[in-house]
Amino acid sequence: MPILAFDMTTANHEVRRHEFRGKNNVDYYDGDLTPLSARDVDMRIEKSLAGEYSIYKLTSQSGLAFRRSWSHIRNDKTNVTVFWFVREGCITVSHGGGRYSINPHECAITRSSRPFYMELTPDGNDHFEAMHVVVPSHKLHSLISETLEVGRPFPSATGDVLLAERIFTLLFEDDEQIDPEVAEQLVQALLNGLAKSIARITGDMAPRNSIGDKRVSDITRYINQHFSNSDLNAKMVAESCGISHRYLCHVLKNAGLSFSNLVWERRIETAHGWLKDERMRHHSICELAYLAGFKSSAHFSRMFKKCYDVAPREFRNLHAAGGGA
Repeated sequence: MPILAFDMTTANHEVRRHEFRGKNNVDYYDGDLTPLSARDVDMRIEKSLAGEYSIYKLTSQSGLAFRRSWSHIRNDKTNVTVFWFVREGCITVSHGGGRYSINPHECAITRSSRPFYMELTPDGNDHFEAMHVVVPSHKLHSLISETLEVGRPFPSATGDVLLAERIFTLLFEDDEQIDPEVAEQLVQALLNGLAKSIARITGDMAPRNSIGDKRVSDITRYINQHFSNSDLNAKMVAESCGISHRYLCHVLKNAGLSFSNLVWERRIETAHGWLKDERMRHHSICELAYLAGFKSSAHFSRMFKKCYDVAPREFRNLHAAGGGA
């Protein structure tokens, strides 16, 4: 079920408006949150998680304003993109490029790397509601053009955008019933469809991937398919991708990647998931190490402890006891 991430009332808004980022500032990004009126302040933000993505529902009976300035951006370099789906009321977004209104059945984005001023205004029945999805911006570099203006509205009542909103709502409401890895993969697929719809609607096409980007995609795809092969090596991957070993190293270096890191991180992440999975309890630690592509359980244990500061067996026991990790 969703958790209450933030609330603000007439009695506490002077203090609470500085606390909207939650404990340890893990939500959103810095900015100035201000009620448009000190009377009848009533705002709630509920939160669910889908892997790396956060899904929020914001409701309010009073108007609110939020400002993200260059000063905020310099002090807080959080780089996320927020998809806003307006259900009741209106959002107005202003910045150097213009002023936009996002109404019910419309969607827009804001970027933490760009300054903007936003007002959230309830409708005639004093209701405001919007769902918003917070996405690490690096997940969208190849999907959404940087020229897409912050706040520019596009319809969300039909097609892929409507489908995305409905499934985001399902993920928000039933987050505990959906496997986090499945939820994260589903969100990524929705973002792909959403980006294509935005490009068609607005005419802002994302830049095409370069040859280097395609090669990196081919390399990582092959690694993800064959990482469990303990004999996997760079030469094998290069041959399967139709490139030379030297060119593979060149492509990965230009992308700031390392072949060994790509392989070992994939193996460790997979084993990490298996150790938490009750369905894999019948496999010993040694068996899981071999299934993930490690040639020895000792090597696996060393790397796992280096990554998670706990030995695999201890991690499994803690999780089985309900301690999590």
